[in-house]
Amino acid sequence: MLSKFLSTFTGFALFEDRLFRAGAAALVAAAIVFCLMPFFISFLQKRNATSDFDQNSSKKSPPIFGGLLLVFAIVISTFSFSILNPYAISILIIMLAYSAIGGIDDFVKIRAKRLVLAGKLEKKDYQEKADGISSSLRLVLYFVFSIVVAIFAYKLIPGLTGHLTVPFIKPEIWYPYLPNWAFILFISFITTATANGANFTDGLDTLVSVPIITTAAFVGAVAYISGNAIFSEYLLLPHLPGVDELLPICAAIIGATLAYLWYNCPPAQIYMGDGGSIGIGGALGMMFVLVKAELFVPIVGIIFLAESISVVLQISYFKITKRLSADGQGKRIFRRAPIHDHFRLAWKESYDNDNVAVNSKVIWRFHLISILGAILGSLIFFKIR
Repeated sequence: MLSKFLSTFTGFALFEDRLFRAGAAALVAAAIVFCLMPFFISFLQKRNATSDFDQNSSKKSPPIFGGLLLVFAIVISTFSFSILNPYAISILIIMLAYSAIGGIDDFVKIRAKRLVLAGKLEKKDYQEKADGISSSLRLVLYFVFSIVVAIFAYKLIPGLTGHLTVPFIKPEIWYPYLPNWAFILFISFITTATANGANFTDGLDTLVSVPIITTAAFVGAVAYISGNAIFSEYLLLPHLPGVDELLPICAAIIGATLAYLWYNCPPAQIYMGDGGSIGIGGALGMMFVLVKAELFVPIVGIIFLAESISVVLQISYFKITKRLSADGQGKRIFRRAPIHDHFRLAWKESYDNDNVAVNSKVIWRFHLISILGAILGSLIFFKIR
């Protein structure tokens, strides 16, 4: 651990201070992304690492896989500035496992595009392949990895119990408890749902980045306060010794994502891809459980929730109406899902089909909702109970 080495070498205890380590983790993660991203973009462009197969377009599509560099930067910063206790190890495992699943998914999309260009796959069959590995297989892998990590965390983290912190209610009044098997399944569900929500949100330039930053900032603050005996007692929060080692990881996520925005701001030079959005989203979902704020995911991560629910509702309603209708034609609730695409289509005519203006409107309004959700969640979690 770099901070431990610096403290021993210089004799300055500052390098072991948790807030200092968090700030250093953010800066190092940002520096890694800033320095390596231009070379990474060039590397991916030379290999045409994009899921867009239209070579006739004058606009060159940005490559995907950008999120993998973010995960790399976060892991390096975590090893450098965080003490690897069971909390930190659980997050690293889930982030790397989910990123691997997302990375494979991205690779399958690129391979399908190349099959179209080589004439080995019809364009009409491309959409079936463009989703990467099947959604059912992805869900199975998500649950398998998250259950394994949940069992590991449940066994090795003393403060991790099935008690749930309910919004608006003090733990002294009502602190509901889930038995171990139900709590492990609950951890898996929250982790998988957050990963999927982040994946669905990654559809427009910068759209997923701000929700990642706001959720990471919230969970980092909760981790720091809950890990401090004095602060947690003052704010009537459960004291969770060791959970504050999640703060440097959250800071690294924020730093890496801020640097990523430099290259993803419109017009984007690179996209995050499933490898980044799923990995970071899964890590954040697991963090909410570890800091005992799992029921605050719908508030702080409201964008992730809205994107996920819109997809589930759209698919379910279409299948039900298709089965029940006399003509076999399914109906849709939204113009398109995820919900950000619904608003893009709904507002398109108001902006004379100006895609840039419409996208900008959707992106900024979603960003504002993300920030307000983090503020509301913080207000409820820390004060209104």
